[in-house]
Amino acid sequence: MDLPTPLRRVFAAMPDATLGAFAPGRVNLIGEHTDYSGLPVLPFALPFGVAIAARPRHDDLVCLRHLEPDRFAAAVIPRAELANRPRTGTWVDYVVAGLRCQPPANGVDLLLGADLPIAAGLSSSAALVCAAALLFAPRDVDRLHLAEQCAAAERYVGTEAGGMDQAAALLGQPGHALFLHFRPLRATAVPLPHSAAVVVADSGVRAEKGGVLQAAYNERVHQCRRAASLLGAPAGGLLGDVPTSQWAASAALADPLLRRRAGFVFAEAARTSAAVAALRQGDLPELGRLLTSSHRGLTDDYEVGHPAVDALVRAAHAAGAFGARIVGAGFGGSAIALGTRETAAAIAAAMRAAGAGSTFVAEPSAGACRVAGPDAAPNAG
Repeated sequence: MDLPTPLRRVFAAMPDATLGAFAPGRVNLIGEHTDYSGLPVLPFALPFGVAIAARPRHDDLVCLRHLEPDRFAAAVIPRAELANRPRTGTWVDYVVAGLRCQPPANGVDLLLGADLPIAAGLSSSAALVCAAALLFAPRDVDRLHLAEQCAAAERYVGTEAGGMDQAAALLGQPGHALFLHFRPLRATAVPLPHSAAVVVADSGVRAEKGGVLQAAYNERVHQCRRAASLLGAPAGGLLGDVPTSQWAASAALADPLLRRRAGFVFAEAARTSAAVAALRQGDLPELGRLLTSSHRGLTDDYEVGHPAVDALVRAAHAAGAFGARIVGAGFGGSAIALGTRETAAAIAAAMRAAGAGSTFVAEPSAGACRVAGPDAAPNAG
């Protein structure tokens, strides 16, 4: 089995590495901003992601380096400080979050590399957390449990996200999307029709998980929690705890902002279930309609859109896409467009002409893997 490209690169740069792990990014077909309300999502893992190579040290230090040192500064952390190290607002925080799930037993050198765009709405941050967590996990680790651990650990960086990204990274299956439910985490693999093509276009507008955008994201999490409380969820409950029969009551929320936020989440959850049915029936036009409806809701009701991404969505439609939408947390990042294998090239070209910095056709791929060394085959750990 061929190793993922980033894993080959880190092993080449650290030939005496004894261990390595790779975790992919993800594309979310639909179910945006629903996971932190306890409602379902429909992502799939990408062939691109983040890799870490490791070799033991003779002291108790965790030394982090990146293949792009000009962009990602190195760090040295005493192993005993991993558990209570303050946030730094850098890439190192995501490695620390992952290592908190499964810390190394001794000092270690870690070398990281990636072939996934950063801050493009494709979950490079969760991939980094999951690769670090899987690196030292037991061989027989329960991946559902590890995904939940990683989701909780990543909140250390300050983003109050749900568990979609980590589950997609650890549970991905080739050719399939994952219909994910939460509390507890459950995953059902749903095959994508062979004729379908999901085009991903990077707007070039960075959607960083930090600063103002992190605050805007967290604000929506808190708005959904307030709406859940007003709709009768138990103390500390989420919108997913509101009985189906009460979902229509979202229109009765006195605060128009909370009404829009909750209304979007309920509608998006319904679209996600409908998208699973469309996939199983091979109904690409219906799936495309759902994607476009999601985009309108994200832009108008959830207010996480961006003009640059809107331009990509319009271009995709003009080129014959069944549907298109902003993907990820929003505020920039990428757009996805649904077409066929025959129309994908034209859709991608139109999106590039509308300002996309790069495009690719996303292939649903396997989840994270770990290897015992540069010449070893991936294991199931």
